[in-house]
Amino acid sequence: MDYPETLPKHPKTESFNLNDPRFTLRSKLAYYHNDEFPLLMHKHDFYELNIIVEGTGRHYLKNKNLPASPGAVFVIPPRVSHGYWMENDEGSIFHLLVDQKLLQKHSSDLNSFDGYSLLFETEPELRKHISSESFFLRLDPLHLKMLTNQMDNLISLSHMRKHEVLFETYAVGLIFYLSALMEKQFNTSAINSDKKNYISIVNSTNYMKQHLSEAFSLEDLAHNAMVSRTCYIEKFKHLFKLTPFEYIRKLRVNHALELLSSTDLSVADIAQACGFSDSAHMIKVFKEDTGLTPTAYRRSVRNKEAVSASDNAADKNKEKAV
Repeated sequence: MDYPETLPKHPKTESFNLNDPRFTLRSKLAYYHNDEFPLLMHKHDFYELNIIVEGTGRHYLKNKNLPASPGAVFVIPPRVSHGYWMENDEGSIFHLLVDQKLLQKHSSDLNSFDGYSLLFETEPELRKHISSESFFLRLDPLHLKMLTNQMDNLISLSHMRKHEVLFETYAVGLIFYLSALMEKQFNTSAINSDKKNYISIVNSTNYMKQHLSEAFSLEDLAHNAMVSRTCYIEKFKHLFKLTPFEYIRKLRVNHALELLSSTDLSVADIAQACGFSDSAHMIKVFKEDTGLTPTAYRRSVRNKEAVSASDNAADKNKEKAV
């Protein structure tokens, strides 16, 4: 069946915020998307775990699209534009909205799984550049059926405020389970030597993230990927359309964005944690990439949070008045 090469932007908003009262996402942290297909292009400030439960179609990332069929698992990182087209406008997609604070809270345990970083960070980046489905996580019918109860439980718990801790436990448990499957798939896939090189390159990005606050060379990265320096640069640029150091710079800026929005660390401390040579270097790079200084970005985030909190308080007062 023919499908569109691209999808238009979502008519309501280009970007969804987890705390935006207009969309009441906080009451729908887990749900099945069963209608309104195609799901037009949008992005958000949180991670989104998607599992195709029923229907066949395409998953869109910017101007690229990939097959979407039962068992396919997609993790959408923050600020990545995406959407879905389904045949006959029919399908069911499980959505789990994952606040970055939840991942940070359980980071030490989650990072003990190589599959977690592959699933949440590396694979979404890889999906932008490689069409082969052999790189991506797919649940077989048995695993998909096994997880249906857990998905149903998460949906039920997401509507109950007093069960937030239990919801979090189920959500993290699902992430652990899928991360373990992802790790197993990468370790047991029958793949040729060229694909093994690409997987080694992909795995080296985990090394970057784990040592982001440190200085390391191309030789270190090539050694970690177990390929020559020349092969590493060539495969990396083909895969990510960036040089290794351009990619590292992107990681450092993204990590700075997270720390500025979620912590009260000083700019100097964040610069050190992200691997910039000093705060002046971070300010220069951050402004070049985002158009804002770190202080201005943090101020904008806090202002949005204050407005959202004020709107939520106003809504609650209206409810009490009624």
